[in-house]
Amino acid sequence: MGYRSEVMKVGDLIKLQSGTRNHWGLPTGIALLVKKLPRNDIHEYNWKVLVDGRYIELGRQIEQSSEVINESR
Repeated sequence: MGYRSEVMKVGDLIKLQSGTRNHWGLPTGIALLVKKLPRNDIHEYNWKVLVDGRYIELGRQIEQSSEVINESR
């Protein structure tokens, strides 16, 4: 799989980059994309993700910096 430039989708399993994992104190950084959360600015949306047993909200920049390890169909 690896990195990709097209838009990720709900259900994709991703590995977050080390900076994101360290910032949030996430031991594994393996995240499930749960929902797109709309925004009212140029960034359009954030992601609600389930990672290491908790839900957090991350910016869509994760689409460029995270590795897809299992793609949703």
